[in-house]
Amino acid sequence: MQSIDVLIVGGGPTGVTLGLELAAQKIPFRIIDKASAGRSDKSRSLVVQPRTLELLNRHGIAHDLHARGNTADGVTLCVNGKEIVGIEVQEVARLPNTAFPFLSIISQHDTEIFLDESLTKYGFGVEWEVRVKSITQDADGVTVKLGKNDDTTEETVRAKFVVGCDGKHSIVRDAAGLTFEGDSYPQDFILADTHLKWGKSSNRAYLCFGRGILAVLPLKDDMVRVVASRSTVTQRQGDPLLEDFQKAFSQMVPGSGTLHDATWLARFYLHHRGVNRYNNGRLFVAGDAAHVHSPVGGQGMNTGIQDSVNLGWKLAAVLRGERPMSFLDSYDAERRPVGQRLLKTTDKAFQFMSSVNPIFVFFRNLILTWIMPWVMGDRSRVQNVFNRIAEFDITYRGSGTVGTAPGLQGCKIQGGDRVLDGKIEGPEGQKYLLNLLDATRHHLLLFSGVGSESATEGTLQRAEAKFLEKSPVEVKVHIVFGQKPNGESGYVDVDGILHKEFGFKQAAYILARPDAYAAHVGPLSALDDLPNWLNQLH
Repeated sequence: MQSIDVLIVGGGPTGVTLGLELAAQKIPFRIIDKASAGRSDKSRSLVVQPRTLELLNRHGIAHDLHARGNTADGVTLCVNGKEIVGIEVQEVARLPNTAFPFLSIISQHDTEIFLDESLTKYGFGVEWEVRVKSITQDADGVTVKLGKNDDTTEETVRAKFVVGCDGKHSIVRDAAGLTFEGDSYPQDFILADTHLKWGKSSNRAYLCFGRGILAVLPLKDDMVRVVASRSTVTQRQGDPLLEDFQKAFSQMVPGSGTLHDATWLARFYLHHRGVNRYNNGRLFVAGDAAHVHSPVGGQGMNTGIQDSVNLGWKLAAVLRGERPMSFLDSYDAERRPVGQRLLKTTDKAFQFMSSVNPIFVFFRNLILTWIMPWVMGDRSRVQNVFNRIAEFDITYRGSGTVGTAPGLQGCKIQGGDRVLDGKIEGPEGQKYLLNLLDATRHHLLLFSGVGSESATEGTLQRAEAKFLEKSPVEVKVHIVFGQKPNGESGYVDVDGILHKEFGFKQAAYILARPDAYAAHVGPLSALDDLPNWLNQLH
């Protein structure tokens, strides 16, 4: 019987990302998938959100992934065949706190291939055509019987933890006894991946309302994804035809465009379901095994990837004996509220957009015509929407494994928040703050403060040495000055953006977790107590 630390069931983006997290932490694991060898060439999920790129960049791979796709320069909202408002994503999203101020349109096929290649560099890969036959959990581990799809071989594996990244029909979820409550939407939907010939920008998305809804997303090489409720396009049942899409496209999207040479025509149904817990003992679920919802906002695959980023370093800490088993409860405490919020918000948005009630549709379209130019005319409102879609607003403040020390006046960040990004300058030139972070350990960011309340280089270095002497976990320290110091050490906050965004007038610290969220935040004077706080997590 083979023994393994972690068995990952499911080789999609969620499972492979968890593999990346564990590989970076040097934790032994296996990934199995019952599907036939090779990736599907169909582009299911399309949007890779900015926060996902930030998290993947902890492995140094985000820019290479983005280069494989397209960037949506803007979104045009149309009602009854007329343009109502245009949103220029590149302008709205030019926030000073991220290196990825855009929406990346990348097919799930390309994303999966890229993640596979990244995992291969660690010497790991997905084992295809291997299915789970049974799962038995006890106090010390999990016994899993595996078999090849053709029943030629069978083996028994003993794992310390099993993670189900195996989709909405998860066998791991069933073995864990978790409920998967929710329902299916009554409408069926159709999509077309097709070439588009017209005189408009090839990097623009369209969201069009009429008697139904039709969305157009830019792919590569003059191709687009057209998605619609069936009733929007045709009353005919069965597989859709390209001419059905062309008719709806001509009616709902302003300008003359010709769809031709489709590579994929499909129909599908949508569901909204979520688990009651993200784990039971040593069995965990992530991604579609934990939550399925409508594609509104393009967050499904991204949320699954971020589930894995949250879980990976925690499994590693427990397996190395740095944290107790109870520490893993924070995975459910932190990620289930994210999944529940996503289910709630996408369901409301989906019901609003996809209703076929003629009275509701009439007033919806009328209201959109009036209100959307007003809503989108305010930059701050649009940026708030972008922050939510980009998943920048996710926070774990309610978790029992994060904290904030008192004494920071005007502080805008608390334990559990995303660590904002911004430009810093050091001996090697300019870079982004989050480039300092990696997926293998905690990072302590010491900020000098600004003006008369700032700390000297010597004060910060002494605080660093004292902390490292007492810290119970491996931590790498980085010093960020509000203005150029006299010495050669540390980094300078370019234009003081980071100090301003964090609200750090006085010297302060952020202890960043391996998943780039703040574990603890406080004034520099509270740093002496941080090792004690870390010890209490043991």
